[in-house]
Amino acid sequence: MSALLQGSSIGIVPLNWRYQSSHMNEFLARIAGYGFRGIQISGEQGESSDFQSAMIVHGIAPAEQYLAIRCSQAGPLPGSEDESALTIRQAVAAGVEMIVFAVDGSDSRDRCAGRADAGPQLTPDGFSGIADHVTKFAKMAADNGIKSSFHPHAATYIESERETKILMEQINSNLVGLCLDVGHWIVGGADPIKAVTDYAGRITHVHVKDVSGEVLGRMLSREIETMNTAVEEYKLFVPAGTGVLDLRALFAALDGVGYQGWLMSEQDSAWEPSEAASGISMANMKAALA
Repeated sequence: MSALLQGSSIGIVPLNWRYQSSHMNEFLARIAGYGFRGIQISGEQGESSDFQSAMIVHGIAPAEQYLAIRCSQAGPLPGSEDESALTIRQAVAAGVEMIVFAVDGSDSRDRCAGRADAGPQLTPDGFSGIADHVTKFAKMAADNGIKSSFHPHAATYIESERETKILMEQINSNLVGLCLDVGHWIVGGADPIKAVTDYAGRITHVHVKDVSGEVLGRMLSREIETMNTAVEEYKLFVPAGTGVLDLRALFAALDGVGYQGWLMSEQDSAWEPSEAASGISMANMKAALA
């Protein structure tokens, strides 16, 4: 059996790490030591020439920058255009490879995460407003050689398979791909393996995030009232290969559609020692790819 996804590299979205600018070299050295080759950078990191220099020293690429659009049910909120423009400028300065667009979270959708149809919904104008916003700033990114993808995200107005389909149909597929975060796709009630087939060549970025079936069940039954509580207090997201996600099946499906982008390991929070969870994810991802 040949190895899967030989054209892809493994990176990390280090949300479960404790970054301090005064320890940037140690931070990047530890990431490189686990074998990660790319990172999601913040705006602060993107504006830091010292951080950019340290990434080069440690062989870490600026794989992505996250761009969350603040919105209501009616679409993007005032001020969101200035915020998005700033993120694009930061990404250009840092040489980022991929802008990952998403809709910012809301308290009302946090309380119905995993049950999106039970919560408030975007209006038709809300969908078109977000599509227009993403299109405008994806064009700005493309003009500077940066790719763009959209990330459906639980506890936001674009969470479910249905909501994703409505939005993606309004955005040019040549301009904006799909960032498939398999953990959020599972929380949203859909099958990430099927999503690979459904979106095939439109998937241009992947977040590898696993889910605790036990915590998810408690969240869906409303024993745990919000997704934020599920993530922060009960550790909804777990190291890759230790939850409900079939890693080997995911990688085989991606390999079958010719995917060659980043595989970004991500865990929002973790039990102590927190950073060690990333090592578990890396080991399990490598085993599933072998």
